[in-house]
Amino acid sequence: MNDLEALVALNLTGMVGSALHGRLVQRFGSAAAALAAPVARLREVPGVGELTARAIAKAAKGGEGKREVDRAAALGVRLVPFSASEYPGPLKTTFDAPLVLSVKGEYRPSDVLAIGIVGSRKCTPYGERQAARFAAELAALGVTVVSGLARGVDTKAHVGAVRAEGGRTIAVLGSGLGRIYPPENAKLFESVCRHGCAVSEFALDAGPEPANFPRRNRIIAGLSLGVLVVEAAEKSGALITANWAADEGREIFCVPGSLESPMSRGPHALIKQGAKLVESAVDLLEEVPALAPVLAKVGRPVSLTPLENTILAHVEKKARTGEAIAAASRLPESSVLAALTELLAKKLVRAEGEGFVRV
Repeated sequence: MNDLEALVALNLTGMVGSALHGRLVQRFGSAAAALAAPVARLREVPGVGELTARAIAKAAKGGEGKREVDRAAALGVRLVPFSASEYPGPLKTTFDAPLVLSVKGEYRPSDVLAIGIVGSRKCTPYGERQAARFAAELAALGVTVVSGLARGVDTKAHVGAVRAEGGRTIAVLGSGLGRIYPPENAKLFESVCRHGCAVSEFALDAGPEPANFPRRNRIIAGLSLGVLVVEAAEKSGALITANWAADEGREIFCVPGSLESPMSRGPHALIKQGAKLVESAVDLLEEVPALAPVLAKVGRPVSLTPLENTILAHVEKKARTGEAIAAASRLPESSVLAALTELLAKKLVRAEGEGFVRV
């Protein structure tokens, strides 16, 4: 048994992450040696109980590692060990990072600049539009969109990203890469693999078991600099992803929704807890230091108060005095002059003689 087959066999137990693998190698010298160790000696390793020890012993005898490696080759999937240079850097710092990651497509170094987009499978048309819009805006700016390939918000996020020129996206599956779920997203899966990659920590032919999705969500959070929640009920997988992201020190963003929709309760609850309310992709860029270079390319939008917006509407290409603008807007001249001073500072108007003109 070669080292990759041994690592895969350990990973298939579902009980050995990168941290425990490190302790096993420290004790036995290699993954293959750990697999060959008797149950009694395995139990001596910190973190290895009776169930884990017997699972490792069983994996050693079943030849599952070789079968999985052969199956991956047939599917065009790479099995990437934790120690490999191709393994996503951000994921290495995630709690209980997968020992081996199945990858189809290409994970690029630039994909470290990523934002996760998650939400309800039963989202409203509004949620679908916002997921696609934010994904397209971010992808067009060179930010990779990470989501879970699920129905609803996830699907629209991937679609928005792949439709953007040069857009990239990563799908994190709650099933194996040999068993696409949901099945109606099979074509989208292939599109994602052409515009990024699909990843999973589960056996290639693993089904979409309910217990898989909370684990899947920690990978979405781990691959992302921040997570955007579009729509979610009060108890949903999207909120689990947000909790994972918060625990990993990632930023949490939310799209506000209608007070009449139960799908708004999750994001609104997160906003009350300190998540950032966002209305555009630029709002996200401003909150993530690592995305500052992206923000610098698009420029920061000028923020105006309602008064400044009103006054600017009355400034024309032909010079008008403050008094004339006050008369046209029916606002006190002192307030108008104060607003004009701010608009001068923001370089949206300029002084010309005794008047002001719009830039």
